[in-house]
Amino acid sequence: MSERNYWSRNRVSRRTALRSGGLLGAGLAGAALIGCGGSDEAEDASAATSSSASSSSSSSSSSAATQAATQAATQAATQAAQTGPKRGGIGIGQSATVYESFDSHRTAASPVLQITSHFQNKLLRFSHPDKGEVVGDLVETWEQADPTTLVLHLRKGVKWHDEGPGAKNPAAAPGREFVSSDVVWNLDRQMRGTLEDGTEASFPRNGYWNQIGSIETPDDYTVRLNLKAVDVTFIQGLANEFNYMNQPELMTAVEGKHSEIDAGNVIGTGPFVLTEWIPGERVSAVRNPSYYDKTKPYLDGQVWIQNFTDPVAYRVAFEQKQVMGFTDPDPTVTLAMNADKPDETEVRYNGVANTVAAYTNTNLPFWNDNRITRAIDMAIDRRLIIQQLHGGLAKVSGPVTWIQGAWAIPQEDLATTPGYQSGAEREKDLIEANKYWQAAGGPGHGEIEWTIAKLWSDRASWAITPDLISQMFNDAFATSQFKGVSKTYGEIIPSWFAKTFDPFFAWIPNIEIPDARADMKSAFHSTSAANIWSVNEPDKIDAPLDAALSEFDYETAYDLVRGVQDFVVENGQFGRHIAYNYVVPALSWNYRKMTYPGDGEGWSFLSGSLWAHDAWIDTDDPTWEGASQPAPTPL
Repeated sequence: MSERNYWSRNRVSRRTALRSGGLLGAGLAGAALIGCGGSDEAEDASAATSSSASSSSSSSSSSAATQAATQAATQAATQAAQTGPKRGGIGIGQSATVYESFDSHRTAASPVLQITSHFQNKLLRFSHPDKGEVVGDLVETWEQADPTTLVLHLRKGVKWHDEGPGAKNPAAAPGREFVSSDVVWNLDRQMRGTLEDGTEASFPRNGYWNQIGSIETPDDYTVRLNLKAVDVTFIQGLANEFNYMNQPELMTAVEGKHSEIDAGNVIGTGPFVLTEWIPGERVSAVRNPSYYDKTKPYLDGQVWIQNFTDPVAYRVAFEQKQVMGFTDPDPTVTLAMNADKPDETEVRYNGVANTVAAYTNTNLPFWNDNRITRAIDMAIDRRLIIQQLHGGLAKVSGPVTWIQGAWAIPQEDLATTPGYQSGAEREKDLIEANKYWQAAGGPGHGEIEWTIAKLWSDRASWAITPDLISQMFNDAFATSQFKGVSKTYGEIIPSWFAKTFDPFFAWIPNIEIPDARADMKSAFHSTSAANIWSVNEPDKIDAPLDAALSEFDYETAYDLVRGVQDFVVENGQFGRHIAYNYVVPALSWNYRKMTYPGDGEGWSFLSGSLWAHDAWIDTDDPTWEGASQPAPTPL
């Protein structure tokens, strides 16, 4: 795989950012997209076309050439239209066996969003998740009245589904128009963190919505959000794949049983109508005939079948075209399948936004010694783990992941950073790490259990992880103190929130937007509830991050964030030892089509709304022959 980063670090001026925002109908709101580029290239192409047309009028030969070029372009456009997206067919995916909630506000797991993205809408949605480019969804246009005031103009005529199990629920309001009071209800319940009866509940994005100081609704189609402070990342958050809109009437009636998964408990405004949701068996949806975008979706329906816990059965199902796509934790399996049918299948490389990290608990004695923290960070052999567990398909990540490339420490800089080096330089890191370890009394601490999340170690190709991690530390410190153990997330998470957890190695929560400023504040700002490590650095961290979040100039903001990253690395990342983000090759039959970021690339961020809107089937492709087309449960 190419080492090319998906996002080159474009340095964009505030003027360019504002111009990009104007193209989105967002005024200053477009400043959230700075660093993404795109607008300059589009303008350059337009200017080149105008220049060519102007000069072509100077001679008949130029005119003839222009006419020929125009005819060729018209022919190409006609051909593209004939081979472009087709309507019809059923998309086939695999479902998870367990969903913890049907409420998109309360889920912390992306598998739920695979379903909700098809029948619910957000206020905005990503047109290019990896760059953070957004378009209107339930919101048609928006404007930044001032740096802390965002005005949303809702799309008129959007209706809640009037058919399907959810519409038949006696508590639902089928066919009702989506209006500003729906937005207020959805935001307010998450801001206050309670159900309608006052019961406290977990809303994972409570911190994001609590940036709003007040909400005003001048009419049914206008929502004014007054932020407590300037936050140029807020716009991207509106398009976050977790921020779908629930219907107040139905959700109020069923929110007390949010874990009882049933299609009759949910309703949406989205491109598909959910008709069945039976975890571990089958989920299905059919095209919404009343969807606001009359050109979408392309598919007639979507079916998700039983999750394949047996990888062999999953592979056979793909080979028999019972499912359209395939991935395996062992990338060599996927690549071998593609090599077996190179002309019938394609591989796309997806960066994984679930970052891999090691954690030490700097709230507890011994681990709260900065010398231990730095020793551990330098002892982690990130490149060894990448090779052993992922066959080299990964890139090391610093405090900001390489997935968020516009904000990350560049790979060439990380290559010379302690803890990320290789060869002779790594040997120097280990000498330094041992000095810290010895000085802080590491050898006298006794046995150290290093926990691996069981969900991780249960994967066959990653089963070696407990031994790999413990041996890595034992080798680094010339000891036998470290022992690898596996524990469930049911054991890990309660101790995590209580700040009593043992050292462990696993994923961190999914990175949800490309702009890394919000993530850095969440992890390290002294006021953040997610600052599990109790970092308190008002001058070195809080002040520059606050400034970065309110800074519209990308270069200035990047320098502020980079300074915080360098300080965090110098301190062993304060126990949040980010290691890497891996890359998964995903295989599909050639007949399955979708919008992608580029040749050979898949999406690194959640892209459910893109799949719901833009996926289509090419029935003229030879690989379509023999493809399974199960019938979704009808309305």
